[in-house]
Amino acid sequence: MPTILSRFDMIFIVKDEHDVAKDTRLAKHVMQVHLHAVQQEEEEVEGELGLTTLKKFIAFCRTKCGPRLSEEAADKLRNRYVMMRTSARQHERDTAKRTSIPITVRQLEAIVRISESQAKMSLAPFALESNVDEALRLFQVSTLDAALSGSLSGAEGFTSDADQEEVRRIERQLKNRFPIGSHVSEQRIIQDFLKQNYSEQSITTVLHIMLRRGELQHRMQRKVLFRVR
Repeated sequence: MPTILSRFDMIFIVKDEHDVAKDTRLAKHVMQVHLHAVQQEEEEVEGELGLTTLKKFIAFCRTKCGPRLSEEAADKLRNRYVMMRTSARQHERDTAKRTSIPITVRQLEAIVRISESQAKMSLAPFALESNVDEALRLFQVSTLDAALSGSLSGAEGFTSDADQEEVRRIERQLKNRFPIGSHVSEQRIIQDFLKQNYSEQSITTVLHIMLRRGELQHRMQRKVLFRVR
């Protein structure tokens, strides 16, 4: 299972798209926040619910409310889990490829937690079928859609077979060209492999992996890479 799935119940993709107008507004807002930080602390802006009230409500929910699935909701989720597993197996047989997100007990537990969180927000003693429906919808539009769209490509555990092979080829070449004890500019490595039509994402992935394994080290203000082993 991709490591990232063991850390988060839902994964939403936030894209940093370059837009001059939006970038200008964002930069102006950040500057205003820092310029008037003291004034903003003194003048707390109240929304539909005051900040103090909201904090008390969240604290109360955490300590006093512990909803569990109702029998009907549990039956519905059990059936949907079996259907998802069956569909995943059929897809793997039809395409001869493993699905990008394995549907396991880990995903079932995540949907249970989301369902119970929905009920907790309304201080309900049980999570109902409607909560399960919403939890399944959220899981679909977050983690599943992100994986199926390819937006998680490059994240740990989310690499296609072709990308994995490219990463292995880059690593083999890198080790052959730069022996242990050698220094080389990180930018030079990237440019050399780009000229060979390797993707920049695969190149940076290899460097990140080798740095994490201790095979490479940054030197000279992170501009130069030193081959350790």
